[in-house]
Formats: sequence, structure tokens, C-alpha cells
Amino acid sequence: MAQNQEQDLKQIQSFLQSYNKLSELCFMDCIQDFTNRTISSNENGCVMNCAEKYLKMTQRLTLRLQEQQQVQSEGLISAGPK
Repeated sequence: MAQNQEQDLKQIQSFLQSYNKLSELCFMDCIQDFTNRTISSNENGCVMNCAEKYLKMTQRLTLRLQEQQQVQSEGLISAGPK
């Protein structure tokens, strides 16, 4: 039970780190005008594009890592014990 809670906590921490990284990157890249309390349509579009690219990149990396792990595990299985 405690192990599941620890794993859940690590997943939450990982999610929050990714979220914070995404927020910081997109904010630094897109928000330029601090003279107004609202963001402009250009800034909003930039943030949306930035977030979409980051999420697609993360998804693609995850898929590639899974593919590599599968290839490695298949290699270990085919090699078998000696």
C-alpha cells in the first residue's frame, strides 16, 4: 500500500515538474508586453502553439522510449540464458 502511494506521489511530482517547465518555457517565449493586465491575441496564440508543440514532443519522446525498451527487451528474450 505504501509503495503505491509513493509511486503515485512520484507521478504527481513528475507531472508538476513538466507542467512548471511548460509554463516557464512558453511564458518566457511568448509574453512580451507587461504594460497590460491581459495577454494579447498574438501572445495567446503563441502560448497555445508553444504548449501544443511541447505536448506533442513529450508524447513523441515517450513513444520512442517505449519502442526502444521493447526492442531491448526482445533482444534480451531472444538472447536467452547461456
